[in-house]
Amino acid sequence: MFTGLVEGTARLAAVSRHTGGATFTLEAPFLMDDLRVGDSVAVNGVCLTVETVGGGLFTATAVPETLRRTNLGGLQPGGRAHVERAMRADGRFGGHIVTGHIDGIGHVADVYPDGEARVLVIRVDPALARYMVDKGSVAVDGVSLTIMRAEKDRFSVSIIPHTQAVTRFGEIRAGETVNIECDVIAKYVERLLTYRGDAGASGGIDAAFLARHGFLR
Repeated sequence: MFTGLVEGTARLAAVSRHTGGATFTLEAPFLMDDLRVGDSVAVNGVCLTVETVGGGLFTATAVPETLRRTNLGGLQPGGRAHVERAMRADGRFGGHIVTGHIDGIGHVADVYPDGEARVLVIRVDPALARYMVDKGSVAVDGVSLTIMRAEKDRFSVSIIPHTQAVTRFGEIRAGETVNIECDVIAKYVERLLTYRGDAGASGGIDAAFLARHGFLR
């Protein structure tokens, strides 16, 4: 599990494509203090397993399905990717629950300034947009962000100066693709509302219950 507070951007030192997918060699000396083979690291929000560690570098492999469903398939040597080690049990939970399992791809439709912030407008499939709510949480390329405005096929987020400095969002442009992980709590709520187990069974939670308690509008 991750928090969405990425630890920095790693440089792609090498990308090796093969029948088993693609192996990425990432330069991230700031992760080396306790990074071990077998650890989980989110790369642009995608949970990958560390295979080798040494010399300020680590390697991880993404299988073909992951390359098809995320933007990792477009990574090239010299590029940069957000990285975050899995959350420690004794760490602060500063972002939101991020699993590292990407729900889909978003397309940056617009970028514009708002004071010192940069606003990203990201177009997504309506199947993902249904999990978006104003002031809710979303992970974009692994970064925990608060949704400014949610619409039927897009949402907006504001990138503060600190986040611009430690992520690639300070330079991102319209037309680029980003990995989207929706709030897992929203997905669990939907599952509770739609699941129809044994005939006559009831979990005590329905749309009316959620509306009464302010969870639905």
